[in-house]
Amino acid sequence: MAANETIEITIPNYGTLRGSVDRSRRVAVFRNVPYAVVPERWRAAVKPQPWTGVRDATKQGPICPQMPSLYPLHLLVPKDLQPLGTGKYQFGLDHDEYHCLNLNIYVPLAALQPDAKPVPVMAWIHGGAYRDGSNAVPLYNASNFVHHSILLHQPVIVIAINYRVNVFGFLASQELIHDISSTSSDLPPYDQSVGNWGLMDQKLAFEWIRSNIAAFGGQTNNITAWGESAGSISIHYHLLTPSHHGLFDHAIMQSGTVNTITPGFPQKEGQPIFDALLQGLGIPLDLNKEEKIKRLRALPGEDLAKVGNAITTGGYRPFYDGGKVIPSKIPIQFLAKDLAAYDPNLKSVLIGANKDEGTAFARLFGELSMQTWPTLLQKMCPVQELMPLFTSIYGTPETDVDVLRIVAKYTGDMMFMYPTLVLNDTLLALAKKRSSESGPGLKVSHYLFDAEMQKMVELVPGLGALHAGELPMLFSPPLAEKVLTIEELALGKEMQRVWIAFANQQEELVHAKSIPFRVAGDRRGIELAEEELRDGGVYMSKDAERFWKTLATGQEKIISTAFSEQA
Repeated sequence: MAANETIEITIPNYGTLRGSVDRSRRVAVFRNVPYAVVPERWRAAVKPQPWTGVRDATKQGPICPQMPSLYPLHLLVPKDLQPLGTGKYQFGLDHDEYHCLNLNIYVPLAALQPDAKPVPVMAWIHGGAYRDGSNAVPLYNASNFVHHSILLHQPVIVIAINYRVNVFGFLASQELIHDISSTSSDLPPYDQSVGNWGLMDQKLAFEWIRSNIAAFGGQTNNITAWGESAGSISIHYHLLTPSHHGLFDHAIMQSGTVNTITPGFPQKEGQPIFDALLQGLGIPLDLNKEEKIKRLRALPGEDLAKVGNAITTGGYRPFYDGGKVIPSKIPIQFLAKDLAAYDPNLKSVLIGANKDEGTAFARLFGELSMQTWPTLLQKMCPVQELMPLFTSIYGTPETDVDVLRIVAKYTGDMMFMYPTLVLNDTLLALAKKRSSESGPGLKVSHYLFDAEMQKMVELVPGLGALHAGELPMLFSPPLAEKVLTIEELALGKEMQRVWIAFANQQEELVHAKSIPFRVAGDRRGIELAEEELRDGGVYMSKDAERFWKTLATGQEKIISTAFSEQA
């Protein structure tokens, strides 16, 4: 890319942007495009003001304060990667909680021509367990993805969204509720929600995209929400939240549903994190509510991010808020099975998971060994009557390695495989209902990803087709040629072809019965199907499905009781 090659576009009601031109890929990139600003810590974001002159969009913008991710996948990023900026944080980035709400927009150059036909839009929501992540992660560079769409004559625009994470986007407590109710009672109820700022940020991003993407050559009526892990979970929340309906037209959901990370209650799940934050920052717990918030707001964001990252209590999540944002009349697990709760504007969904989702999360169960196995077994299978079924599915360990393998498989099924299967069934039922009522159609496709990267085998053996393991191949960013094999790059191309076809609504490519992608040897790369991926136990065996369904049914009363006590 020539350092001085740029292009300018004007966004009505905002101003002119100067972006970078990648002539070899025929792609223009506009970075750090503001879609909102944060007026104050722990407040709803607001629309940005117009600017005068030409705004530089050639450099990466700031991200929400956070600590570097320790997730194994980031080991793929070469240590000699050129910094994305001159900031002091990872990848040369700057942190700014007030101006982190920006977009990176990858556009086919041809789409910017005055007489160009508008092209579909794919809006990427990154993962990171609501703890970390940003649109600046090198693995999310979409230049090659968009270039491939051009070569396929199915051009797309890809937009990578930043949103607030960790204590800035997903924190709730009695103090925070008191703060907003006592000082901002004139705000609309929606803006008084506590603990859901990250999801609210995403809503503003989609609204900005719907209103302004035409200036980049995008179709305003063909927007695909595309997310992985927390990004996919977020999409499910949007689909179930009435005030968020209509934000997008299609959805690609990779490895995550609301059952993966359910909402918490401010007092039960939020307060322990808030109190731990105070203690970690040296703020006395016996201060009054106003003084606690005042002292927290006076501290630099980096201090909060550092302490917040070390808190292991529960993890970050959205919060029930009496319905201001998150539907709060019944548990979200129950709402997610209600066909009437889903966004009526949704036209198609591609949803799936990875074969070895649990390998990176098995340690959540603590020490894994033959010594701790009896306790682990009781945690995993608390219903004695299900023990024979559990054993037939997951086996009985003879070594510590066996324990790790069993817990990893169980964790993947619990957090991702079974929740994805339940959502598959719900969406298929919704599609059938719409069809019977002659309503707007809904197309549902599913996939199972099963390919481990050779480089990851070398760096961290035993992870298999781990959670998020499809992303380096799917994005195939510029750094990919340094870390992926020829077969893995080819698999990435095939995956891109399907994802791009989905965004272009090319049904004959997307809704096929089987697309056999393969990597080295006979190991399957990805399987795609319009019907359920159950045959032969490809997705989840009948016994495993029966185990989880029985366990989930038995827990419904517990969930309902706990919800009633907190609501």
